[in-house]
This record gives sequence, structure tokens and C-alpha cells, in this order.
Amino acid sequence: MEAHVDSDASSEMIDEATLVSVLVAVVKSGKKCEPTVAPLARQYRETSLKSRRSELKHQIRKHHRTWLKGSCPEKLLSLCADVLTDCAVSDVDVVHATVGHSIILFCRVTTVEALSGLKQMIDSGHLSQLFSNMYTAFANTGLMSRLFGGIFRRFTITATVSVSTEEYSRAFKSLTGKFY
Repeated sequence: MEAHVDSDASSEMIDEATLVSVLVAVVKSGKKCEPTVAPLARQYRETSLKSRRSELKHQIRKHHRTWLKGSCPEKLLSLCADVLTDCAVSDVDVVHATVGHSIILFCRVTTVEALSGLKQMIDSGHLSQLFSNMYTAFANTGLMSRLFGGIFRRFTITATVSVSTEEYSRAFKSLTGKFY
């Protein structure tokens, strides 16, 4: 299923193609640590103890950070690890990213619970906030920031992550055989 990431950034501030290349590298690195992360994510979903869930999420994030070193800029490392971790604990598999009119994340969900988890991350604004932070960090480390922002001006970029109703309905139907 496709999740669209739109932002209020101009093309002078953000080179979305470069950001997508970072996201693709992050997705590939995330796949490498899947054998280690998958059992921890499963344990996370199976436990109801908040302290245990927090501990497991911290371990997953730590694995993601380790595997992502060298795959993305240092200033984006924590944010990329957060995206992968939040998706892993929700059983959402980000499989690819591309750029069109917006950045498109291709996500695989194999259960209704995973689809619901993705919808909750989107509806709550959590993914939008993570991507807003990622866009902002990316803009503030780039050449355009140095040229136009100067030392004292920092860019703040708002991103919005969305899934169309049609896309959600299609995924829901494929998982349940029923219309949403």
C-alpha cells in the first residue's frame, strides 16, 4: 500500500530525490537487521506490560541505529531509526520509497492489526511529526540552508503522511475479504 508524504517545503529547500535515496538506503539497511528485529517486534506486540514494551522498543531502536550507521546522514540517524522502529512494532514493512508529486512510501501490511497500526500512526499525526522532523533536519543540513538560511535562520518544515481512502479500502478488502 502507498503512503504519501507531502510537505510545505519548496524544491529550493528540499531535494526530495536525495531524501528518497536516503530513505531507500534506510529501507535496505532495515532489511539487514530484520532477523534480529522481527522476534523482538513480535514479543513487543505479544506483551501488555508497558515496561517490557518500552524495553523491547528500545532494543529494536538500538539495532536499527546500529545497522543504519553509514546508510544515512548522522543528523537523520535517530529519525530514520524511529520510523523503522515504529513500523516494526506495528508490523508494517516499509519496502520502498520513490518520489513523484510527493514522496511515496510503499508499505506491506499482512494483517488487519498491522493495517490498523499504520492507520493509527497516520491518524494520530505521529508519522507526520517524524517526517516533519526528518524534512526539517534534512533542510537545515543542506546547501540551501547555508545559502539562504544563514547561521541564525533555521527552516521548519511541516510534512503530512496520508493514505487515500481507496488505498486503505483496497488493503482492508485484501486482508479480510470485506469492504471497509
